[in-house]
Amino acid sequence: MIRKLLISLLLLVVPAVGATFLYLDRIVTTGIEVVGSQVLGTKVTVASVTISPLNGIGSISGLEIRNPEGFDSDYIFQLEQVEVSLNAASLLSDVIEIESIIITQPEITYETRITTDNVRALLENIGGSGGETATADSEAGKELFIRDFRLLGPQVILVAAVASAPILLPDIELTDIGTEDNAATVAQVLEVVLSALRRTILEAELPGLDMLREGLENRLQDGIEEAEEVVEDLGNRLRGILDPN
Repeated sequence: MIRKLLISLLLLVVPAVGATFLYLDRIVTTGIEVVGSQVLGTKVTVASVTISPLNGIGSISGLEIRNPEGFDSDYIFQLEQVEVSLNAASLLSDVIEIESIIITQPEITYETRITTDNVRALLENIGGSGGETATADSEAGKELFIRDFRLLGPQVILVAAVASAPILLPDIELTDIGTEDNAATVAQVLEVVLSALRRTILEAELPGLDMLREGLENRLQDGIEEAEEVVEDLGNRLRGILDPN
């Protein structure tokens, strides 16, 4: 009798656990893609999410954030692997408790304009979206408390004018984004992270500036040589018209 009871319980528990796996993964995927896109004002996509409902440990693969409107590169962020540790039960509550988010070697394209850059543009989208951001947060119905956020070995490419160069950034570590009593909205979390990233970029030593300058000079020289060739060709054609013999 006891054996039959145990078998019956297993038949109920195993499918329930499997369904919970799918449910948790879908919650995280939807939260990132839908809410992230609305808050940032640009498309956010995820390749896959795997979160264990037993211990809340998992990973997010292929997370990409498109460059905001007005910039040339396709993506501002490409994150191959994000390790997460959270309280799985909190996904069903209004405040999601996240122990850690660790992003290793993210690919970041930092694109500048005369008066702005693409990270600042995202920050302006967050601050300037007004009702849209409020709608996104209210639809998600979630706030976040993140104890530890780490950006390790950022791979940054500076794109300026007609040339580009790598920037070496130190690791970025943030703790206690929000609190247990006063959790942060998705918009507030993104604002904290993006502000820290932009500040780190602006304060970083830029060993790639010489490469950037050299690339720009080469492009300018190529342009000068090309212009000289066009002028010479035009002169030859004019001489041919004026002196057909």
